[in-house]
Amino acid sequence: MIKEFSAFFTAFKKGKELTNSATWKNVQLAGSALFGLLSSLVVIAAGFGYDIRAVATDTMLQQASAGIAALYFIANGILTVVTTSKLGIKGKK
Repeated sequence: MIKEFSAFFTAFKKGKELTNSATWKNVQLAGSALFGLLSSLVVIAAGFGYDIRAVATDTMLQQASAGIAALYFIANGILTVVTTSKLGIKGKK
């Protein structure tokens, strides 16, 4: 069990990256595009008169959107670090 954890944290070290980093970078770009698309669709739907507040209160929508945005930005940062060998935590000297 400890071996798997140490392998996971190795990806965060400077000079290391995932072996299939190109695939993960594509996933990261697709996630960014999807996040932007969904955000714009909500605004466009409101412009056409669809009231999303009929399903949830304003407070619920604000909390949900803040949580989704936080998860997105955390995942985006992690994917950036583990797929780039120039970024990461410096190892012990």
